[in-house]
Amino acid sequence: MAHILYIGQYTAGSTSRMRADKFKSLLPDHQFHVINSDIPFYECNKFSRSIGFRFKVGPLISSINNYIKCNVKELAYKLIWIDKGIFINKDTLKFLKARTSKLIHYTPDTAFFQNKSFLFESGIHYYDLLITTKSFDKENYLKLVNADKLIFTTQGFDKTIHKPYHSFYEKEKSIVFIGLCEPSRERILTHLLNAGLSVKLAGYGWSKFLNSNHNNLKFLGEKLVGEEYAKAISGSLFGFGALSKKFPELHTTRTFEIPACGTALLTEANFETNTFFKNDEAIFYKNISELISKIKYYSCNLSELQVLTDRGYKKVMRKYEYGDLLQEIVKEIIT
Repeated sequence: MAHILYIGQYTAGSTSRMRADKFKSLLPDHQFHVINSDIPFYECNKFSRSIGFRFKVGPLISSINNYIKCNVKELAYKLIWIDKGIFINKDTLKFLKARTSKLIHYTPDTAFFQNKSFLFESGIHYYDLLITTKSFDKENYLKLVNADKLIFTTQGFDKTIHKPYHSFYEKEKSIVFIGLCEPSRERILTHLLNAGLSVKLAGYGWSKFLNSNHNNLKFLGEKLVGEEYAKAISGSLFGFGALSKKFPELHTTRTFEIPACGTALLTEANFETNTFFKNDEAIFYKNISELISKIKYYSCNLSELQVLTDRGYKKVMRKYEYGDLLQEIVKEIIT
C-alpha cells in the first residue's frame, strides 16, 4: 500500500483539517499519515508565536521544523502534501524531498502579500507542484518557478459542516459577518448599521468598533469555528462575503461557505465572483449605496430572496465542495 503524508494544521474545525480529511477520503487505497503542525505551534509561548508568525524566526520556527523531522517515518512516501508551509525552512524541505518523488504545497492564502514568508520563497524550488487559490499571485509565483509547477483552484467549503441549519423562515432578518477586522470592513458595516440594518458580527480585532454603541449590532465572539461558524451564518438572511483590501483578493472561502449554509451571499462584483455566480444566485454590489438598497429591497421581498438563496445554494453544491475540487487536483497529482 502506498503512503501519503499530510503536514499542516489539523485542529478540529480548521479548514486545513477539512481539506486533509477530504483528501484522505479520496485515496482509500493509500495509507494516510498526518503531522499536525498546530502541536508544536501551541507548545510555544505567545511571545515566540508572535515573533515567529510576524518574522518567521525564533523558537517557533525551530520547534515546528524539528517536530516535522522527528515525526516523519522511515517510509518512501508516494506524495507529501504541505498545507500553508510558511514556517517550513529549506533544510526541512530538502529532508522531505529525499523521502518522496512528489512534494506538494497548497495554500488558500496569498503567498506574497499578507502571508509572505522568506522561508517559503527560499525553499520553493524543492516543491514539485504548488497549488494556489489566488489568481493575482500567479505573476509572483512565475518569477520563482516554471508555469508547469503551478496549479490554480478555487476556495471551497465542506458540505458536512457548511450546510443549512435553519429553514428560510427561521432566519433572522440580519447580515452576518465572521472574519478579521479591517478598516474597509468597519466602514461598510458602519454604513449598514447607520441605515438601520441589523448586523451580527464575530472575529478578532473588533473591540474598538464594538464601542460604537449601535443597538442593532450583536457580537457573537472572537472565535467561531466548525459547526458554530456555520450555524451563525445559517441563522441570518444575508451573509457578507467581505474581501480583504490588504491585497487584491477576488474571492474567499466565505464566497462559497455562505451560500452552502443556505444564506444569501452579499459580494462585490468582480471578474471572479461574476464567474462563480449569476445575478440571480448572489447579491452583487459595486458600492455601499447599492448594497444597502439591495438588502432593503430583498428584506421586503422575501419570496424573491428565497429563490435567489436557493439558487446560490444549488450552484455551490454542484461545483465548489472541497471533495469535488480536490478530486480534480488528485487527477493531476496522483499517477
